[in-house]
Amino acid sequence: MTIGVITFLVGVGLLLLTFKLAYDMFTVPPSHIISSTAKDQTVDLRTSGDNLVNVIVRVLLLIVMGLTGSLIANRGISLFTGSRRHRHRG
Repeated sequence: MTIGVITFLVGVGLLLLTFKLAYDMFTVPPSHIISSTAKDQTVDLRTSGDNLVNVIVRVLLLIVMGLTGSLIANRGISLFTGSRRHRHRG
């Protein structure tokens, strides 16, 4: 029973961490992330492309972290309910 609760809390903790990282990432203006030049300079396409790929990779990692956290939380709920059913039978 306690393993199920601990597993659920770890999953919720991962979800909270994912939401915090996503919030921190999406509060930065996109123009600041993609182009790292001053207003008077021309845009360097290589730097902008590298920054855009970096943003895409970070978004994909956030998706993976969210899915992992939800799967762990779901497993914790399954362990908890399974232990309660087993306890009531015996």
